[in-house]
Amino acid sequence: MKIVIAAVPFSPNLGDGIIYENIRQLMLEHMPNAQVSALDIAGRDDYEAPGVSRKTLISKVPKWSRPYLVCAYFSIQYFLRWRRKWLGQLADADLIVIGGGQLFLDVNLNFPIKLFLLSKTIKAAGKSGKVAILGVGVATTMSGAGTGLLRRTLANLAPVQISTRDSASAHNLQQILAAKLVVRVTPDPGIYSKQTYARSLPVRTPGEVLGICISSPLELNQLGSEGADYAQRIGLYFQQLARQAVEMGYRVLLFTNGSGDDETFKETLATDLDPNTVLSLPRPDLPAQLVANIANCDCIVAHRLHANIVAYALDIPSIGLSWDSKIKSFFKQTGRDRFFIPAPIPDVRRTLSLLDHARRSRATTKKPELTQQLTSEIAALLNASSPSSAVVLPADASAAATATA
Repeated sequence: MKIVIAAVPFSPNLGDGIIYENIRQLMLEHMPNAQVSALDIAGRDDYEAPGVSRKTLISKVPKWSRPYLVCAYFSIQYFLRWRRKWLGQLADADLIVIGGGQLFLDVNLNFPIKLFLLSKTIKAAGKSGKVAILGVGVATTMSGAGTGLLRRTLANLAPVQISTRDSASAHNLQQILAAKLVVRVTPDPGIYSKQTYARSLPVRTPGEVLGICISSPLELNQLGSEGADYAQRIGLYFQQLARQAVEMGYRVLLFTNGSGDDETFKETLATDLDPNTVLSLPRPDLPAQLVANIANCDCIVAHRLHANIVAYALDIPSIGLSWDSKIKSFFKQTGRDRFFIPAPIPDVRRTLSLLDHARRSRATTKKPELTQQLTSEIAALLNASSPSSAVVLPADASAAATATA
């Protein structure tokens, strides 16, 4: 059986690569003889160091023109480079999985146009109806043009199954499309990271290690709502958090999920911190390296969703910082709402106090339940897509899957 996973697996934000590698691992565990490959809808062929950020470039042009520029750029890339390559990848595919990650997101029509172009290729390859949308995140709103592209995308795909990674995303998708879709909820595949990366996890050295995942203001999209000084204020928060954590006895590691903008911001902040007590880790080149960076910590503080998800998978306490509703949704889904900080600029003392509480907490985890739900959904999808190669489902598969009308 040939399976193609289409998303942005080779994004510089390695959280997307973690999603892909977990989905691939789960599918191969259920169907060891399957051929599983990646199709990156941004045209990438492998993991590579980030160059000049497209977000940085696009932010320099007038706001009204950005959607037109994005659509023109990706349409040209599609017709000149991607279409033929994608048709070759999809030609003999038995199943195309679109997921996971925040793919149903409309920032200057970036993802709507990419998904639409993918759907045109899938239809041209005669693969409509052999598509599953798995565990995607869906933003709360989408532009009229984005909604139109999404509707045409779904018509081209004719998906056999649609699932989102949380109930909020399921609701958002139904609201955006104004349709009574059957949308299942499949937990983010990142929660399987402990199993997927078991062989590459480092042995944690003794010590009180706090990992601070640095995200740039540009990546967080907060400049409009929080004002021009947001970068200065959030940067000061990170620096004060590192200094006060050191005073409390922590060793502090600064790391990122791999985005070039995040790396630049991290290095700027690190220049004003003592390198003897606050270590700025090199950019991870591969998803496994990002997982290893997190695994070396006793606790973390992060805006990034997949830094928090990987920490959860590895049983490492984390504090989630607010910038997008998906962070709040994940902490709610895992029963850890109290460890999410909603303030745009958190209070340092409250952060450290909450971190101490998280480390001392022995609350019952929902991870076994969520993992069972995830593996059951993957097994059911493979079973339905390959009747001749039956997949054994867990006994409680029917109870593990959540559906919403």
